[in-house]
Amino acid sequence: MLEGARIMKRRRSEVNTRTVFTGLFFIVVPTVLLVIMTSSCGGDERHAKRLWRQAIERVEKGDTKGAVDRLQKLIDTFPDSSAAAKARQQIVVYRGLATAVENYPLRRAREMMVQLARAIEIFRREHGRAPVTLDELVPAEMASVPKDPWDRSFLYETTARGYRLRCLGAKGAPGGVAASEDLLVVDGEFRAVPP
Repeated sequence: MLEGARIMKRRRSEVNTRTVFTGLFFIVVPTVLLVIMTSSCGGDERHAKRLWRQAIERVEKGDTKGAVDRLQKLIDTFPDSSAAAKARQQIVVYRGLATAVENYPLRRAREMMVQLARAIEIFRREHGRAPVTLDELVPAEMASVPKDPWDRSFLYETTARGYRLRCLGAKGAPGGVAASEDLLVVDGEFRAVPP
């Protein structure tokens, strides 16, 4: 059967050369794309790890807010990286630390005012009146009169019934919010500062 079959030779113009090119296209292009994607993923992972290291360096330098910013950038930019998985766990801790560091002076001012108010109350009980100045508390009730966390004196005044103790917060002027918030103790109780 094959003996009678004739093999035809085709001219070059009759051969479908696009088929060869198309076949190569479907083999080469996906391979190139795979290589590019793989190398870019590795690049993303490297960039993500760099941001992670930068965040840790910021923490070591005491810049927790800077660390939180880097971790958030890492999570936003490279959400599927292994470094982003670690960052999601750590950002909660570092945000808490950043908030604690930010709020510490105000919290410390409240603690100091409580100590001063206790000393004033002891003085009132023993002398039947509030001290005219905070210096009267030294040395019997306190070793020395403390300054607020911003290194300013607490404001103190006697009233007809007792006393008022005030801290002007971070900015050192009346009014403000957050770290600049005024604190007021009237006769041993914290009160809202009138506007």
